[in-house]
Amino acid sequence: MPPLLSLVLFFVSQVLFWRIGASLVSSTELPPRVRHRCRVAYDGSGYYGFQLQQDNPKKEQPTIQGELERVLSQRFNRPVRVVGAGRTDAGVHSRGQAVHFDLYPNETITIADQTATHTSNSLQRTMNRMLPPDIRVWKVEQAHPPQVEHVNGKETVHQWNAMRKCNAKLYSYRLCIGDSMDPIERHCRWQLDWGHEIDPDYLAKILKCYEGKHDFVCFAAGLERNERKTGKAMGTIRLIHSVNLVKEGGADGHYRIDIHLEGALYKMVRNMVGTALDVCRGQMTDAEFQRILLHPENLSRKDNPSKPAPPQGLTLEHVFYPDDDF
Repeated sequence: MPPLLSLVLFFVSQVLFWRIGASLVSSTELPPRVRHRCRVAYDGSGYYGFQLQQDNPKKEQPTIQGELERVLSQRFNRPVRVVGAGRTDAGVHSRGQAVHFDLYPNETITIADQTATHTSNSLQRTMNRMLPPDIRVWKVEQAHPPQVEHVNGKETVHQWNAMRKCNAKLYSYRLCIGDSMDPIERHCRWQLDWGHEIDPDYLAKILKCYEGKHDFVCFAAGLERNERKTGKAMGTIRLIHSVNLVKEGGADGHYRIDIHLEGALYKMVRNMVGTALDVCRGQMTDAEFQRILLHPENLSRKDNPSKPAPPQGLTLEHVFYPDDDF
């Protein structure tokens, strides 16, 4: 056979091979995936926050999202993406973070599993065996099925989304204003070296000023960087449902600040705590505090001299959803 003819036949065979392969793939398209959700508790001490960081300067430090994705991807032998209700900073903890991820029908929790007493325990047990001991998942289950809505004559399908469906969050900040603190608690509570300067009653009064809807531009970090990255300014008005100072038993000088809010800006909660403590100890006047909270027009984070409270005292206690069964 002439060499030219052999070359032509080779190319024809390759074209036929790829066309047949493509038709087989299209005829066996992967089925739609099923959305799952779960709660996540973690000790954030050894993590570079919850969210995967593209520009993480400390590549050796893992993230919570990265660990969850690693475990699910190993379990199902394919990449599995995890979406969280929100990000927590490096060193911040959680008891009730919420996430979702998508699985194919042959990977999913069956209806029988969901109704049995060992609800979703198979995947939950597997994940917890594979995860590091400072991360645990619970309430692993199928999310509500997609909802179809008709807007302006168009049909839109909305999947349950851990980030978009949440309508409130509860944070707690633990601190010690006593002379000494149990060193075992050093990773989850802030020991104030100047705790004797703090009047709990006055601190509780200051914290109450945060309640309501305010412009927290002076309490948010990274706004300019986010605007450069996205090309648009982020809104800084947030609603705070309640802020309460709770005295915790068992040790002298142990307090917890509970903050129930609609949503928070980057480092906003830690800046709120740090600023309130500065006002309480006389590092900022009441008038200066009222100005950055109630009249922040033409102001920015640079106009708030207070430093954020350190991350170890902060815990994301719970993420709330309209379907309160989750």
